[in-house]
Amino acid sequence: MSGMSEREAAKYPFLQDAVKLVDALNIQIADLSDPIYVKVLDRAAERITEAIVDGVVEAKLEDYMTELVSYPVASMLVSLKGESYLDRRYSLAEAVRIYLLLQKEDRKYLFQIAQKEFNWDIKETLENYDGQNYTFQLYFSDYLHASDAFHEDKWKLVNRILRNGYVLLQQSEAARLIQGEVENQIRTRVSNHVKFQLPDPIKQRLDLIEKVFDENRTKLGAEDLPTEVIREAFPPCIRYCLEGLLSGKRESHMERFALTSFLVNVGMPLESMVDLYVSVTDFDEAMTRYQIEHIAGLRGNKTRYTPPLCDTLRTHGICRNKDEVCERVKHPLNYYRIKVRRLFPGKQTKAPSQNGENPISEKANQE
Repeated sequence: MSGMSEREAAKYPFLQDAVKLVDALNIQIADLSDPIYVKVLDRAAERITEAIVDGVVEAKLEDYMTELVSYPVASMLVSLKGESYLDRRYSLAEAVRIYLLLQKEDRKYLFQIAQKEFNWDIKETLENYDGQNYTFQLYFSDYLHASDAFHEDKWKLVNRILRNGYVLLQQSEAARLIQGEVENQIRTRVSNHVKFQLPDPIKQRLDLIEKVFDENRTKLGAEDLPTEVIREAFPPCIRYCLEGLLSGKRESHMERFALTSFLVNVGMPLESMVDLYVSVTDFDEAMTRYQIEHIAGLRGNKTRYTPPLCDTLRTHGICRNKDEVCERVKHPLNYYRIKVRRLFPGKQTKAPSQNGENPISEKANQE
């Protein structure tokens, strides 16, 4: 990919040749105060706000050099912000952008990226199994490394077509694996939180990012939640809803929504939630599954809902048995985080998963 065009570099700024293009410009932090870099700073801040609000960075290719240079500047701004959840959110949003673009590329281009950038043992092929076209073969050890963070059943090696040590992949699947590599690459860079004296133009963009991040913090919801679901850390309002459900009470729409959206965001697997609702007398499995998947962002407008604010729950009569932690928070998920830290000091927390782990642990592991 030597001699890369500015357009290709702007589309895929993580590529080695794109990085070389930026390095050749030799732009220093102090240089960003120059008015000629206003568009770069604005686009860098915009990339981050798109990540926060929309969960994906839009590909804006009208001005190739602004798009290209804004990529490392945005990474610097995220690093300066120093929020671990923003690190994850931004890394994923940029990687999703790459995934969407790669799906439209010629398969030879994906092949070149996989070989040169990630040193994968990959081959081109053209085979059809059960009506599905497979265009790549990836050696199983590279596949296992690249898919390690994927928990859906379709990515498990036992569920893949394996031939002579190579896993067959469709183009969209190869693009998804590349997305994962890019996400890890970006996260490694931005998670190195740095602090230094900032020129005013950079500080102004950071202030804007801070404002957008704070405004959307509640909506983002899933910051620093443990992978396993810890029932002892549930807020009183959620315990009230759960106990009502398990006792066969005919709960209100708001009670069901508050409970389901809470369980989605603390990582209860969807199948476990469906099973949980079996105890409801008017249980309809198909309808309940649809409603849970809608709240989880798997249907409809693809928005994953978070529980209502405490004020809203109070208005609907769901705020029950308040304790001293309740007095400190405005949202059920914030209560959950505080209680987890109190119950398990020093416990490493992760973003919630849907990987089929134990749904509600009456007693979390204490190694």
